[in-house]
Amino acid sequence: MPRYEIVAHVTRELPCESAEEAAALVRHLVLEKTDEGNDLLHLAIWRQDPPPAASPLPSPLRQKLVDFFVGLERCAGEAEEAFRGRVEAILAASPEAGEKEGVKGALR
Repeated sequence: MPRYEIVAHVTRELPCESAEEAAALVRHLVLEKTDEGNDLLHLAIWRQDPPPAASPLPSPLRQKLVDFFVGLERCAGEAEEAFRGRVEAILAASPEAGEKEGVKGALR
């Protein structure tokens, strides 16, 4: 089974009083129904206070996260498009198609 590395940037209401409790809950939810050998590499959680409170992330870093995920989505789309193109080329050059072309060429 392939192993995946997953990066997520999420906001969510959780029934916790502190960031530590929220981190423990998220860690449990992420690893709850998994086999041994799964690792939670990094986890950062903080309370998102209502406006006008600011995020603990500096605005430029927050924008970099947004830009990162936009770029990631674009790259994933380009990779999927390239993959579909390769599959289409493979299917177009299937052995059956080659055999039919060979027969046509031999009859000419």
